[in-house]
Amino acid sequence: MQRRAAAVSVALFLLLAAGSYTLIGAAQQPAVSLEDPDYAVSQGEERTIAGTSYNFSSVSDGSGTATWVNESARYTETWAENDTVAIDGQNFSVAGLNESEGVFELREVQEVDRPTVEQNGTTYVVVEDGENRTLVPRENYLPEQTVFEYQVGDTVDYDGNENETVVASVTGDEVTVEWFAPDTIELEFGEGENTTVGDTPYLAHFGTADGQAVLELTTDYEDYHSDVAAQEQFHERTNGLWGIVILASMAAALVVMLAFLPSRY
Repeated sequence: MQRRAAAVSVALFLLLAAGSYTLIGAAQQPAVSLEDPDYAVSQGEERTIAGTSYNFSSVSDGSGTATWVNESARYTETWAENDTVAIDGQNFSVAGLNESEGVFELREVQEVDRPTVEQNGTTYVVVEDGENRTLVPRENYLPEQTVFEYQVGDTVDYDGNENETVVASVTGDEVTVEWFAPDTIELEFGEGENTTVGDTPYLAHFGTADGQAVLELTTDYEDYHSDVAAQEQFHERTNGLWGIVILASMAAALVVMLAFLPSRY
């Protein structure tokens, strides 16, 4: 009698486990889909958004990249006191920084092609003519030093920069020059993440069309998040069914073991 009752209990538990397992197999996870995205693009497409052309160079499952060109991006370079700047192949030293007047100088770096000596705080150039040896003060030996003076707003033409460069600011410690030139800027997109395109933040979702990954951009956040919430609810219910399968199977096994325990009487 005891074993007959156990068999009935085991059958009920197994029926409950099988039914839950069948529901898990038949259930389909709800998909995230945007009803009316603002933009839908595939890899390699170009799209104009807010007056700017974007090249979507990469669109795959869950990530994407777009690039655009800022035709007038601002670049800067900073020079400190005694930094070297080359003009027409000649080195010049940054000097004479005057913040109050907004000026500075580029002074020619002059090299001495002969040995030098120091005497009483003065540098002399050693000039040899046969057996004759003459000491000439360094400032007298070198030609007149070339000095360029600049102020804020002046154009500076120096080696290594073909753009029109202007003095932007002068402080007591450094000079800042600036120029404007094209710059390629890269934007990254991730599933469910916000990326600002132009002045508008868009939420990204990746779907497929004709077997190809498609990046969809939307400002309708509720449309996306309602589908995500439905998926989370689906997972919660699926996990609950798996819990029933596991517990019912363990209960059936426990009943079988108890049914075959030897009786004390």
